[in-house]
Amino acid sequence: MSGWKEKIQKKYGPHHHCVICGRAVPEEKKYCSQECRDSAITYEKKQKKRSKIQMYFLIGIMAVMFIFMFLLS
Repeated sequence: MSGWKEKIQKKYGPHHHCVICGRAVPEEKKYCSQECRDSAITYEKKQKKRSKIQMYFLIGIMAVMFIFMFLLS
């Protein structure tokens, strides 16, 4: 008797899962639809923007700390 993984492999063949919704897609694809691809691109853009804001905020905090250090010394 074969295992459940072998049964699934025989039924669906080699595949991956969509990184957004989790649906099975062929190995050469990353997303199941244009909608999922657009969602991923939008999410990546938001993440990049958020990380830039965090970096600028930390640099600003460090600058303020250095200014206070020099003023108090």
